[in-house]
Amino acid sequence: MEGITGDNKNIPLIYNPNPRARRLSLRLSSKEFAFILTHPPRTTPRQIQSFLRQCGPWIERQVQRIHEPPSLSPGCTFSLHGEDFECVLDRLRCKPILCRNTKTLRLPQNFLQKDLYSLFKKVAHETILPILQEILDVLGQDVTQVSFRDNKTRWGSCSGRKTISLNWRLIFLPPEVARYVCAHEAAHLLHMNHSQDFWKIVSELCPTYRHHKKWLKAHGSTWIRF
Repeated sequence: MEGITGDNKNIPLIYNPNPRARRLSLRLSSKEFAFILTHPPRTTPRQIQSFLRQCGPWIERQVQRIHEPPSLSPGCTFSLHGEDFECVLDRLRCKPILCRNTKTLRLPQNFLQKDLYSLFKKVAHETILPILQEILDVLGQDVTQVSFRDNKTRWGSCSGRKTISLNWRLIFLPPEVARYVCAHEAAHLLHMNHSQDFWKIVSELCPTYRHHKKWLKAHGSTWIRF
């Protein structure tokens, strides 16, 4: 897949030819974690390159922004499992709360970090656990325990005792990348190694796993430090 390079990083570029498009447009998709270039079907490569050069300053700003861990202060926005939320100051609250109807994270004037972590772990249970369970059902496998950990070095692990541990920060990654991590760990229930047989299982569960694996290598260190 072609990409756009900025700040020493390469972000995937997805072409979207659209018969209704009258001009070229470029946007950054938080769900795909890629630039989406919409253009009329007959647009030439030369026209596209010229357009991308014109967008250079804007592209640089977007690349720098997405490689920064989310800032959780009033007025800031962040992506949570592919959805954008805004941080809002709520002086009536004692603890942070996530409001999906208004797409806001409501923050008290003062709060403990552990309260925010507890909230995000709850969100991880609600969003990531069903993904893992779906994959386990496909494999016909059961686990004795699934836990969400505060790990600063690993996205997940699987033990020989059939326990799976996942990093709650998966909620900040694109949904497809989070699903790849779940598929990776679930595949270890069948192969406790990284053999060809293991990667074959991963490929069956997640055909685009190579793309997500590269994404984690390029961007994962930024988000796991949050």
